[in-house]
Amino acid sequence: MSIDTTQFTEYVQQGRDAVRQAVETWTQTVTTAIGPFPAVAPSVDAEAVIDRYFDLNEKLLAAQRDFAKNMVGYATAAGAAVREHVESVVPEYATV
Repeated sequence: MSIDTTQFTEYVQQGRDAVRQAVETWTQTVTTAIGPFPAVAPSVDAEAVIDRYFDLNEKLLAAQRDFAKNMVGYATAAGAAVREHVESVVPEYATV
């Protein structure tokens, strides 16, 4: 007896691609927010460090907010499509 693993392999591939894309996006966001590191920091300005830290967190939180809104939008669209399909296949549920 053989088991077809094609669909499972495709799911794993899609998951791997999604994780890779998320890591690349996060890395790009952090790199853009922080900017290039200086080779040698002559002196440390505590207020500047604090400002950069909170600026970075603000940008990361904004990116997370956008991501969450996009996911809700995708889920809403998918739910509407499923509902339309179910209502077209099973008419008695269209009035519920």
